[in-house]
Amino acid sequence: MSTTQSLDFFRTSKHNPSFYEIRSKTSYKGELQDFCIPVNSYFPPQRMTEMIRENLETILKYYPEYADTHQHHISLLTGIAPENIVVSNGSTEIITMLCRDIDGPMVTSIPTFGRWTDLPFALGVSTSFIQRDKRNKFMIDIDEITSRIRDTQAKTLVLCNPNNPTGAWFSSSDIKALLESLEHLSLIVIDESFIDFSGLESAGGWAVDAENVIVVKSMGKALGWHGIRLGYAVAHERMARELRMKIPYWNINGLASFVLKNVLSFRELYFQSFEKSIRDRDYMLKQLRTIKGPTTYPSKANFLYVELPPGTSGRQLRDNLLEEYGLIVRECSNKVGSTETYLRVAVRGREATDKLVYALDKALSEVSPYFADETNYS
Repeated sequence: MSTTQSLDFFRTSKHNPSFYEIRSKTSYKGELQDFCIPVNSYFPPQRMTEMIRENLETILKYYPEYADTHQHHISLLTGIAPENIVVSNGSTEIITMLCRDIDGPMVTSIPTFGRWTDLPFALGVSTSFIQRDKRNKFMIDIDEITSRIRDTQAKTLVLCNPNNPTGAWFSSSDIKALLESLEHLSLIVIDESFIDFSGLESAGGWAVDAENVIVVKSMGKALGWHGIRLGYAVAHERMARELRMKIPYWNINGLASFVLKNVLSFRELYFQSFEKSIRDRDYMLKQLRTIKGPTTYPSKANFLYVELPPGTSGRQLRDNLLEEYGLIVRECSNKVGSTETYLRVAVRGREATDKLVYALDKALSEVSPYFADETNYS
């Protein structure tokens, strides 16, 4: 089968459709394998699921614990003082709140996480973009950032480290130098939603002492459960206090509260899971690079950015992978600064990776004009 028209439910300007929508609308009858959502494959352990089942009535019946308790639990996990932590209903709660208060003009790189481009636009915030270049493997020099800020007279800078969807990163020394050189800005936001899988040092340690730096962190990716909606920000004590005043008092539900408290009992497994994910990423990168045609770029996140061969329809390839093989991948045309030439592929274990590589190789040969020339596929 060759899909000739993009599946309607993928036509969204923001993110991919939900897993539930895809599962209900695809014609594929078997079990779906998700390479779209970049989530930890090695956490949580089965025992945590069992604990939720055992305590579900209590979790649902009573109000969750208070914000200061959540701050304490995250402090125990991260080493950041509780007074510097703002706990949120997913990182997007913090992102939405920050975007509403942004002092423009703003600078960010593209492609990046869609909320950092879509929300400022919707809210009328003047935004200047730095286009990441494949010739540099989507890495950006800090001199380019400071130059753009100077030229646009920007007051706010937002960077994802590692970046989503490219997986490109800044070294800790680059981040530190950037923060020191931009002390005059109203706000610098470092979105570290995927930093657990990177081996990079968090900027949180610098944010607690800075007057203009906020580090944003999603926990769903690290915990392996996006559905619990849990994230946090790290900032100077004064800024953290001001942020907490802007969010609902009970913004964390009982399930997220229960998971956050009990993950501390599995600390060793939690941190080991990141090392396993890094090994899986190295394996996936190596295997994807065996396929003729695509280019897979290096990454410090738990996903890889794949450039398809010239003339290839990423939408058609995405649809064929779903309808013929039951594999869900992220086609990136609805990200500002990207096109359907690119896929973002979430890191999975070796068996799943081998299945993806086989299917991707077969599907490309069916849909890509690149392989119509036998010299490219010999």
